Amino acid sequence: MKNYYILPFLFILFFSCNSSNKDEITVTWKVELNHPTDKIIHIVGNQEYLGYWNPSVVTMKKVDELHWEFTHSVEKGKLIEFKYALGDWKFQAADGNGVEKQNEEFIAPNNDTTIVTHIQQWTTGEEKKIQGQITGHVKYHKKFHYDGLIDRDIIVWLPPSYNTKTDKRYPVLYMHDGQNIIDPKTSSFGVDWQVDETVDSLIQANQLEEIIIVGSYCTQDRTDDYGDTEKGKLYRKSLAVDLKKFIDDNYRTKTDKQNTLVAGSSMGGLVSFMIAWEYPDVFKGAICMSPAFKYEEFDYINSIINDPKKDLVLYIDNGGKQVDIVLQPGVEKMEKVLLNKGYKLNKDLFVVVDKQARHSEGDWAKRFPKAIEIFFKKQ
Repeated sequence: MKNYYILPFLFILFFSCNSSNKDEITVTWKVELNHPTDKIIHIVGNQEYLGYWNPSVVTMKKVDELHWEFTHSVEKGKLIEFKYALGDWKFQAADGNGVEKQNEEFIAPNNDTTIVTHIQQWTTGEEKKIQGQITGHVKYHKKFHYDGLIDRDIIVWLPPSYNTKTDKRYPVLYMHDGQNIIDPKTSSFGVDWQVDETVDSLIQANQLEEIIIVGSYCTQDRTDDYGDTEKGKLYRKSLAVDLKKFIDDNYRTKTDKQNTLVAGSSMGGLVSFMIAWEYPDVFKGAICMSPAFKYEEFDYINSIINDPKKDLVLYIDNGGKQVDIVLQPGVEKMEKVLLNKGYKLNKDLFVVVDKQARHSEGDWAKRFPKAIEIFFKKQ
């Protein structure tokens, strides 16, 4: 699954007529400009025919100085996300204040559709100043070796008392997409999960146990590593066995399962569930945010439907916009399967749906405090 530019659209108009293909419709994207541009406008989105988020692949047709078009067949019911650029992410469609417009999205209806977007201006190409910093003390382990996989960086966040209470041991939270969880400068879109600020503030408020956070960066093989694949099996073993052993050997951890948790979002939410499910003697449970349990032809839930109940605490949540719309049926199916296995809501299974939330680091950050308190709330 791709990382997305996660933002809402400003202006979409739909005009419909009958479609000749029962499985596909024809979509025409129209751009109306305030001012002419001497550059080529590109449409960019989450499908191959939209360039898979490459801003220099798919060009639009110039109708006149203020109007551009692009037409393509689209599968009915498909979630489409897109935006516009001038061949480079430095030059994106912007509002009247020069702020880049957020992603537009729609679920392809049953009839041919025209989508009209009004663009007032373009971003200037000036580098955005990333806000935020790391709260607390972190250590990095560069190019940590995963057998059979691409080596990757590991970031370790240490709790406030770690360097002063040298006889104290701490629970550990393992997280995927480690580049996105603590440092906004390494995060994919300049917005991190803020787990450092969240955990630090909860600790200072005496609401959360002090914990160590271990973030495993992703690589270009993210989809395979986090999926139900052969590489995925290697990744899950490497994290549950090899990385855990390294952390336990080099940091003062509480090594038992009651003090070991795994968390992630999207494909990271899927792999968090899989790791906990496959290694229930290692992990207390998993935090699965906007998990990709089921999408398009993939359905992980069927592979565990006959498994017995595992001794785990599971937190599963989802938003109500963008990719999360597509992921919601999988969340509902997983909830039903887990309840049938004997899990009890608000006891060892927690399910949260925020209809206003998007598929983004910022929204996962908002839900993270309640999720982490379920597992490590201070008694």
